[in-house]
Amino acid sequence: STFAPHPRSLRRRRRHHRHRRRRGMEPSPSAIAAGGLGVFLLEVVVRSAGLPGLFTGRYGRRHRLCGAVELALLILGAADAAGRCLTLSGAGPLFVSDAACAAYDVVLGISGTALALSAAYDFRRAHERVRNVASGALDDKATVTFSEMLEHSFYQKLNLVQIGYLHALRYVPASNLIARAGLAVAAVLPWLLRGWYPVNKFSDNYTKAGTDPASLLGILYRVKKYQYLFYKHMLLHGLNASAPFAPGSLATTNYFRLYWVAKTLGLGVFV
Repeated sequence: STFAPHPRSLRRRRRHHRHRRRRGMEPSPSAIAAGGLGVFLLEVVVRSAGLPGLFTGRYGRRHRLCGAVELALLILGAADAAGRCLTLSGAGPLFVSDAACAAYDVVLGISGTALALSAAYDFRRAHERVRNVASGALDDKATVTFSEMLEHSFYQKLNLVQIGYLHALRYVPASNLIARAGLAVAAVLPWLLRGWYPVNKFSDNYTKAGTDPASLLGILYRVKKYQYLFYKHMLLHGLNASAPFAPGSLATTNYFRLYWVAKTLGLGVFV
């Protein structure tokens, strides 16, 4: 004889399968983040297209060209990260090997450093004479100074050192903690050169005489200060110190690829 399932049991199974299908169709947090990054870059491209000569003008030509290269690299990295996150749609990464990821990251780091230095020296004659009340350009009357551009180049170089260190961990076994810790120390050593670069304090915008710490601008600069502290202690030194304890290397994981492109894009916001 045959045994037919009870109708109530059939309904429960159908509900379970529908729930599983819906869960499979829901976007993951990384896919949402990749979409947000894509929308931001699309807006940058659209606005850039509406400014003829933005990348081809004669004044500051080196910086313009460096900006075009940096934007192209960021779009390439965002496409790679999106392909890794949107696996349900059949997409895939652009950089299929660890070596390709490392090569891209090194080129991106060099490009970011060149972008900051070209800004400093292409516009030095005009910006070296700028004297703002404090650091930063959130105030619509402020202009980025030569010293701030040089300071930014230091953090771009740190970015390059950090990603090189994270990729180097791939070649050291997780069991060799001493060697991995040695790499971490080497990654921190460039911070000893911090005194060679200008220091522009965000806190001057709400602590100096004549500033209002309760104003919207003062609050925004305070938030920017906390962003910088988070970057310095968590995303830079914190990650460098904890990475040796993770097996392999974080640098080629899907989540990290998305994080690194977003962090590189937002480095100017943090510092």
